[in-house]
Amino acid sequence: MVFVGDKNAPPSHCGLADSPPATTVEKTPIIVEKPYIVSDGNNGFSLMIPRVETDKVGATPGFENADEVPFDQVYVASDSDTAETINAKLDEGLHLIL
Repeated sequence: MVFVGDKNAPPSHCGLADSPPATTVEKTPIIVEKPYIVSDGNNGFSLMIPRVETDKVGATPGFENADEVPFDQVYVASDSDTAETINAKLDEGLHLIL
């Protein structure tokens, strides 16, 4: 197993008699989490776009490392959209969700 930036990871070892081998890296050199959607509880949504983090150990507390984009600035594409449609939405400056 490989553990990267995990506060509770076991020490690295090549395999002890009673445990599987593990490689532990103290911190994640560079990471960007996936974007996610949040609701305001009143039928409104926002796209949260996490920022790049370096030398990360553990979780980001309170999801405080993301830029919030209101959904009126987001285009949700469907499988019936053509490349022309999607490119036009991008040209309008909209963020895209596939």
